[in-house]
Amino acid sequence: MTQRASIPMALALITTTLGFAILIFVQEAKSPPLLYGAYYAGTMVLLYLGIRIWLPHADTLLLAIVTLLTGVGLVMIYRLTYQVPGVENLATTQAVWILVGSGALVFTVLFFRNYQKLFVYKYLFALAAVILIASTIFFGYEVNGAQLWLAVGPVSFQPSEFARIALVIFFASYLADTRDLLAATSRSFMGIQLPALKYFGPVALVWAASLGLLVFEKDLGSSMLFFAVPLLMLYAATGRTAYVILGALLFAAGSFATYLIFPHVQARVSAWLDPWSDPDDTGFQITQSIFNIADGGITGAGLGEGFSQTIPEVQTDFIFSTIASELGLLGATALILAFLIFVYRGIKIALLTEDDGSKLLAFGLTAMFAVQTLIIVGGVTKAIPLTGITLPFVSYGGSSVVGNFIITGLLLVISENAGKHRLKEEDKETRYAPERVTV
Repeated sequence: MTQRASIPMALALITTTLGFAILIFVQEAKSPPLLYGAYYAGTMVLLYLGIRIWLPHADTLLLAIVTLLTGVGLVMIYRLTYQVPGVENLATTQAVWILVGSGALVFTVLFFRNYQKLFVYKYLFALAAVILIASTIFFGYEVNGAQLWLAVGPVSFQPSEFARIALVIFFASYLADTRDLLAATSRSFMGIQLPALKYFGPVALVWAASLGLLVFEKDLGSSMLFFAVPLLMLYAATGRTAYVILGALLFAAGSFATYLIFPHVQARVSAWLDPWSDPDDTGFQITQSIFNIADGGITGAGLGEGFSQTIPEVQTDFIFSTIASELGLLGATALILAFLIFVYRGIKIALLTEDDGSKLLAFGLTAMFAVQTLIIVGGVTKAIPLTGITLPFVSYGGSSVVGNFIITGLLLVISENAGKHRLKEEDKETRYAPERVTV
């Protein structure tokens, strides 16, 4: 599993350095871009060297991709907030969160190298996830119509970003223990074979509790994420398409009910179906996003030359629109390819691990990363209704950055174990291979 990612790592650092250099000339910026670039580069190089020492068999190509995504995000956040009153310090804050996320990754690598011990506490992780989500109902505050934020002193964060990791650990452990029982059927509903309730009950209970709380908090993006990822993990564990069909039916029914109950959902669906009917209010964000993407064309308007600052909250929900506008179809495609490489490496890690729990954990973490990317890119391009989640590693947001660094740390320790196992198997094949007799 050992991967020498020094060249991709160097390319990621060069790309970020080049981005800041362009901003110096285009925006006539002074020392801050160089400071941010040096700070970011030093952090990521130290992180890379540390992982090479601590986890010599891990897939460090993941770190090269993370370096590229965080670097591009930092460049775009600085470009969008430079000398903009009220948000001019967001690039500094994002750089601090990258440092915190790097620390979280190091903590994960050092203290959870034997990550399989986490499976012993699967029910505690499920309880912790539900408590984290519920905490914003009682102690959180509302931002842009969704009650997602919790303040602890001067620091505000989104508990759902960490609750989802805990839920993936729970589902991975539980499904690994009961996959054969869940694959077996004892009854049917509308022609769909279902397992015994006592085995499926814990999954359904935690699933429903998490989704219910998120819907109550009006967090539609996380609700889609929390619904899709466990369903994919259930399918990966059992191989039964019936679960996917039943899940799709439940999702359709739940979406329709949510549409009827919540006015803000109706507004978002209306803006998705016909944003041109109210382009100055409910359809303003999505129409501006489409204008910016179209303005980029193939090669883009040039870094710092677009007009995407007209989009509200552009540094969070719509940063992909800025990339498509200023770097064009080529730049946006390159970014999506970077996400695809991360997903590919995560799936490969899942395939190379030796036990079911590790396979499902790696798959669940990778699926969460992939689905989150799909939801936000689909939203800003008007492929699906817009939701308020961030583009992993790229968008501004401390909770999302730290959470995704933790996901990367877990994938690295899983790949380390997979790499060791693969080396042992290769060593056995070499040791016991029949010697070639020359006559």
